[in-house]
Amino acid sequence: MVYFTLITLQILRRKRQRLNVIFSFFFITIIIANLLNMVYATMTNETIILILNFFTNFFLCFGPIFILVVNMVILESTIIFSVKRQNRYILYYGLLLLLGMAIFYIFKGVSVTSEFRPKFSPIFLIFILIITAALVVIPIIYTSLKIFFSFEMKALKRKWIFYVIGFLGSISIAYLVFINNYLDNDGFRLLVAIYSISVILWGYLMYYGIGFKLKKQEANT
Repeated sequence: MVYFTLITLQILRRKRQRLNVIFSFFFITIIIANLLNMVYATMTNETIILILNFFTNFFLCFGPIFILVVNMVILESTIIFSVKRQNRYILYYGLLLLLGMAIFYIFKGVSVTSEFRPKFSPIFLIFILIITAALVVIPIIYTSLKIFFSFEMKALKRKWIFYVIGFLGSISIAYLVFINNYLDNDGFRLLVAIYSISVILWGYLMYYGIGFKLKKQEANT
């Protein structure tokens, strides 16, 4: 959490251009999700656990939309992909995610175990995986490939690959956490906890890989 805070501050220190701010929101959502997770991990009130778990999962799923917007801006520029369109993408995805998740939480799609851990139902897990994959992850991969093939310099392509690998590594941790919340298995939970340490690497690769593009955007504004 401290690590992502440092990355966020480093991004914003460059200049608070819109692209920098949007990119930083991805890390901010991760920070918020981790804070909420730390809070409810010590609680025994089922209602509070479910409420905090709801927002934890929301921010984990919401964060990638900012990466998609960054990709779209780089791919199309702010002239084509206007600020209004950017805000619309973020708002519509956020509302769809919020309302969809709320329905599942209201109708017991997520419960609390005897050990006070949130447990996903199969249908809620499928919902989370499908909505994030269809609306953000697959579009991010698609736009990332288009940006990659638009580069002519090998150095730029290499850095962009680092950025994409960093994102895929980060989202893989979120997906494993969701699957763990469905399985509720101590052995799998331990493996996920160990693998989650790699988030330090994935975060750095994202920051390093896209840093050159953020600087270029600043120079053009």
